[in-house]
Amino acid sequence: MPVSESEVLVARRYLERGFLDAALKLLVRNASLVTSNDWTQLADGLMERGRIADVVRICELGSVPLPREKMLALGDAHLRRRDVDTTHRLYELADADRERWGRLVDALVSMPDRERQALDVAERHLAPEPVEESAPARHIKAVK
Repeated sequence: MPVSESEVLVARRYLERGFLDAALKLLVRNASLVTSNDWTQLADGLMERGRIADVVRICELGSVPLPREKMLALGDAHLRRRDVDTTHRLYELADADRERWGRLVDALVSMPDRERQALDVAERHLAPEPVEESAPARHIKAVK
């Protein structure tokens, strides 16, 4: 077995045992041989440990989707603890829905020193979407 394949095999064993940093090093080194399942498993493990930047990097490198639902759930948990900065970052990465952004704005307005951030979030994520103006209706009169 070539060295590269051996390293991927060992990395998978590290993943199974929860040694994420060792697996990360080997998988990145041999990225061309790594399956999407390996990348996803690594991203899930990193997500559980709150290593969001590593999750984003791994998903980009492995061309696998971000674990959006897990990121949103983690963002919700941070919002309950009133950690608005982490919530904001997670909601941005996971493309949160209007309802979640609304809850973040509610939390921000309860903190007077966060007015600017509340305004920014509201402007970017809660502003009404522009309505396309259609051509005005033309009334045609019947002429004799």
